[in-house]
This record gives sequence, C-alpha cells and structure tokens, in this order.
Amino acid sequence: MNRNHIELKFFDFDLTHEELSRTLELDPTHRWYKDEEYMAGSKTKPVPMKRKQSYWGHEILTLTNGYIGDQIKEFLKSLITPRIAKIQKLTEKYHGEFSVVQYMYDGCNPGFFLDPDQLELINKCGLGLNIDFYVLSETSD
Repeated sequence: MNRNHIELKFFDFDLTHEELSRTLELDPTHRWYKDEEYMAGSKTKPVPMKRKQSYWGHEILTLTNGYIGDQIKEFLKSLITPRIAKIQKLTEKYHGEFSVVQYMYDGCNPGFFLDPDQLELINKCGLGLNIDFYVLSETSD
C-alpha cells in the first residue's frame, strides 16, 4: 500500500498553536515551537537539537493504491476552500504551504494533475506548494 500525506502547514509564526487552531477551526496533527528540544540521529547515538522555527500542520494520511489526485481534490474542496479568507489572513504574516508527499510501495510511476482552478485556489490562499515523491517499490526483471 502507498502512503499519501496531504497537509496544510504553517511555519515561523508568533501565535500559539491553540490560536492558530481556533483561527482555522482545525486541530493540528503535527506541531512544535521554535527552540523546542528534540532528539535527532540514530537510536544508539541520539543528538539533542532545537527547532529553528515554529510549525503547525493538519495532515490527512491515507494508505491506498488509489489515485492521489482524487485525495488532493477532496482535501482542497473540504479543508481549504471553506477557509480561504482565514488562510489568506495567516499567509499575509506567516509562511504557509500546501504539501503532498507520496511514499510509493506499489508501482513506479507517481504523479498527479492539478487543474487551473486548484492552482488558483492554492495561489489565492498564498500557500507555497511542496511536493515529494518517494518510489520505494522493488521492480522485478
């Protein structure tokens, strides 16, 4: 099964996570504050680090081999469109992103299509676009 991550993200803000959540009427699935400590590196040699910026993200994770474009369309329709004005207000001050990440375990040809209306919506909201594909399937000869 492929893992598809579609997410609305905000970085480097001076609000609390609760204020950002109230503004968007969404709970974050991931969050941290600037200067928050975390461990990086391997389990045997962890290295203490500090976050360089604040982060708030609301993600929909699906495990499916279905077309990711359909999931993107639904995310934009149900989560972004009703919040255009709220997102615009936030992106006037803070860095916002619409993020699509696919870990492809079945198949070897990732891709999707954004129509002009979808691109206009992302742009109207002032969101950057972050797309990552990881093809991890094994092909046989």
